[in-house]
Amino acid sequence: MATRNTWIAAAAVAGILLAVVTGIVINSRRSQGLVDTGETRASVQFSLSRLLPKAVESARDPGLISAAGRLTKEPYVVSVWVVDRSGEIVFRAGGPGRQGDKIQDLAREDMAPALEALGPEVLTESQKIRLLAVGAMRREGEHNDVFRHLVRALPDSAGNIAALVALAYDVNPWQPGAGYIAGLLTGLAGFLVYWLALPLWVYLDARARAEAAALWGIFVLFTNLVGLLAYLIVISRAGRPCAAATPGISRPGAGD
Repeated sequence: MATRNTWIAAAAVAGILLAVVTGIVINSRRSQGLVDTGETRASVQFSLSRLLPKAVESARDPGLISAAGRLTKEPYVVSVWVVDRSGEIVFRAGGPGRQGDKIQDLAREDMAPALEALGPEVLTESQKIRLLAVGAMRREGEHNDVFRHLVRALPDSAGNIAALVALAYDVNPWQPGAGYIAGLLTGLAGFLVYWLALPLWVYLDARARAEAAALWGIFVLFTNLVGLLAYLIVISRAGRPCAAATPGISRPGAGD
């Protein structure tokens, strides 16, 4: 039993080390994919200049809505909004919120106090609505490390802002390859071995001690290292050293 427990403990250590090492490598490669090289921004800016009309009379202009739909199919573009001069989203493909929402309501919580602090004389209304559009698109905060945002204002025939086109795009053209996926699966496999080895070790050790083996095994399965520490504390207070602590020495009457 001691020999078997030793192998299980070794598997747990190997599994967690494998998970940690692959995690460090994967995180390093992912960090490289978050570097803004400017490549994707240049591509998106070219798409905007090629597809958007020079001027529109309103945000609901059919040509503008059609152009916004084509933008969603351009490289690196993740989401597109068309916003009218009042701040209403009249077209939405991806991103937070829904069509018909106001960007004033969707903007991040720190945006409104910042605009109030600036005062009405610092920014024009068109500048404020552009800032609000960016704040609204950045509401989905967990993706802000992989996305960047652009806002384009479209004038009407009188030169006033008639619509805003706001979009989110990938910060970097890097995409996970086969090596990245293989590393991720390897790390997950190592972590799974570690996670399952601990309750198995506790179950076998507790069974050899005539303890509540199934109960301890289930407890450690759900609590992992915390449960293992609790088990070791309980058996140490009982004055019985761990069976695997002396490999090669079996308990009387216990088979391998």
